[in-house]
Amino acid sequence: MKRLSAVLIAIMLIITLVYAEEPSKRELARVEDTVIYQAQADEIMPSFVSYNYVSTETDYQTVVEYLVQQEVMRRKIADMKFNEFSQEELDAITKDAEAELNSYIENYIKQNISEDTQEARDKARTQAEEFFTTHGLTLDVLVDSMKQRESFNKMAEYLLAGYAPTEQEVQQVFETVGQQYKEQYENNISLFEGMTTYYGQPKWYTPEGYRGIIHILIKVDEDILEQYMAMQAAYEEQQNSAGNDSAEEPNKQDDSAVVTEPVTLEQVEVAKQAVLDSKKDIIDTIYDRLADGESFEKLIEEFGSDPGMLNADNLRDGYPVHKDSIVYDPAFTTAAFSNRMNEVGDVSEPSVGSFGIHIVKYQRDVPSGLIMTDAIYSQISEALLIQKETEVLDSALSGWMAEMSISYNDANIALATQEAHERISKEQSEDKSEAPLEAVPIESEGN
Repeated sequence: MKRLSAVLIAIMLIITLVYAEEPSKRELARVEDTVIYQAQADEIMPSFVSYNYVSTETDYQTVVEYLVQQEVMRRKIADMKFNEFSQEELDAITKDAEAELNSYIENYIKQNISEDTQEARDKARTQAEEFFTTHGLTLDVLVDSMKQRESFNKMAEYLLAGYAPTEQEVQQVFETVGQQYKEQYENNISLFEGMTTYYGQPKWYTPEGYRGIIHILIKVDEDILEQYMAMQAAYEEQQNSAGNDSAEEPNKQDDSAVVTEPVTLEQVEVAKQAVLDSKKDIIDTIYDRLADGESFEKLIEEFGSDPGMLNADNLRDGYPVHKDSIVYDPAFTTAAFSNRMNEVGDVSEPSVGSFGIHIVKYQRDVPSGLIMTDAIYSQISEALLIQKETEVLDSALSGWMAEMSISYNDANIALATQEAHERISKEQSEDKSEAPLEAVPIESEGN
């Protein structure tokens, strides 16, 4: 029989709130004097399929094994009195259950309220309460579910016996997994930024070459900026097309700044200079005040328009920018690695980008390599704790099952499996017969 993780049993203890009220008398297994009926397996089968614990609704062996293990776990929890609670604990559980049920009701109201009035809200609340009651989600059910969860947590805590991951264990995992990140990202900045920026992967490893960059973003007139961006795009399209056998038309944009004629580099530079000239007074003021010793951060506050620079961490450490970065405006990245940016504290010349004019400061060198943060330490510790919990629970469950009288009715399990196969085959056949034809032949005029 297929074994299930004890942690899976705990999860299913929580999501399996009620069995069918009148279970079928077809016996599938027995734990001591407790019978496992097919109706119990049928009740939780959809959840197992939904969570991919089984591939189809024919896998009764896996589901029956779960029900057996669940019964063994419940018996041991009762034997060790982990299902007994003080009045204080019961009050806390009830309070949590009430809060959880109320959150379900509030979400229902938000999704179904017809208008923002007290009458409509009261009506939606009544509908929500009726809906959840009809579907078996009541306060009593939630309280029972939370009591089961707390009982399991007591058992897990007992078996863990005070275990906590050591610094050495955490460090070993960090170095092992971190080496894998290093191999992935060391020479692949686009993959590193894609995974950490767009997909939120933790930064265990940071490639070399990153700088912390802060900037003053000066907003400019949209028409002037769009004209420059259109000219630049058209010029770049021309350069790309020059290498092809068949020339393509210059890039066209669906706005007022459409460029249809060939563009020269000189024209692009003239358009860029027009953007810079439009804010010449502000640009000159910024550089003059920097020369007088005023802080770059103070000038960001006065002239900058990037809301990201209002974040204290960003202002202190800067945005992490690499010469091969893919997540920033190219003009911003180019300015961060321009000829004037050689040492920490250097300030760039103004650079025109798609958001305006950037004046950037080289704030710091970003530490590279494997870097353990508090968040990563906690992540590893939690993973090690879950791993240990799974090990001790699985080991304990094996011992408990060996001590108990457990039997399986293989004939009835096989019969239930066969019936499920036949039912699914019939449903699939009916679906095919009811499916519309992709093309219906038209009778000829002579018929």
